[in-house]
Amino acid sequence: MADVLAFDLYGTLVNPLAIAAHLTEILGADGSEVSRQWRAKQLEYSFRLTVMGSYLDFRAVTAAALEFALASADLCLTSGQRRDLVERYDHLPPFTDAGPALRALAEGGFELAVLSNGTPDMIAACLASSGLDTWITHQLSADEVRAYKPSARVYLYAAQGMGRPARQLRLISANAFDIVGAGAAGMRTAWVNRAGTPFDTIGEPPEIVVSDLGQLPQMLAG
Repeated sequence: MADVLAFDLYGTLVNPLAIAAHLTEILGADGSEVSRQWRAKQLEYSFRLTVMGSYLDFRAVTAAALEFALASADLCLTSGQRRDLVERYDHLPPFTDAGPALRALAEGGFELAVLSNGTPDMIAACLASSGLDTWITHQLSADEVRAYKPSARVYLYAAQGMGRPARQLRLISANAFDIVGAGAAGMRTAWVNRAGTPFDTIGEPPEIVVSDLGQLPQMLAG
C-alpha cells in the first residue's frame, strides 16, 4: 500500500501572496501590504472561528478578511472588484517547485492528497487552474468537519477519508501551525521552510525540514 502524502494548499503548493500583483493593478499602488494583511487576517479569522465553535466557510472567511485589509488601508473598492479578488483564490499560481515535486513523488509510488481549509469547490478550482490536479488523487476539505486547521478534527478527518491511521499519513506544509497541529493529531510531518525562519517554539518539531518542495523526493526516498 502506497504511503500517503497530504499537502497543504495555500502557501505550500500555491502562492496566495501572488495576488498582490492584481491588487497593484486595481489600486494603482503597491498591493503587497494589503495582500499580506489579507492573508494574515484570513488565518486569524479561521483560528478564532474554530476556537469559538463557530463556522463560516473559507470563501466567506476570505471575503471578510479582504474587507478588513481594505478598511485598514482606507481603501474602497466596488462590489465587483471585491468579488473578483476573492474569486482569484480559485486561480492562484503554483510555486515553481510544486509541479515537478508532485510528479516525482507520484512516479515514486506515493499517494498524493491535498488537505486544505478551502471549500471543496475552491480546492478543485485551484488545483485545476494550476494543473496540479494531474498528480493529486484525493482532495480533502476542512469544510467537511466545519473546523479549521490546526484543529485535530481536520487531521483525523483526513486519516478517516484516506482509510488509514493518522500515523500512516505525512502532512507537507509551509505553515508551522499546520505542522504542529498535524503532529499533535498523530501524523508524520515535513515542513517546507521557504522563508528560512525558526520553527514554532510550541509543539513537536517537524520530522523533515526542506527549503523547497524540490528537495522532498530525495528526502522521502531516503
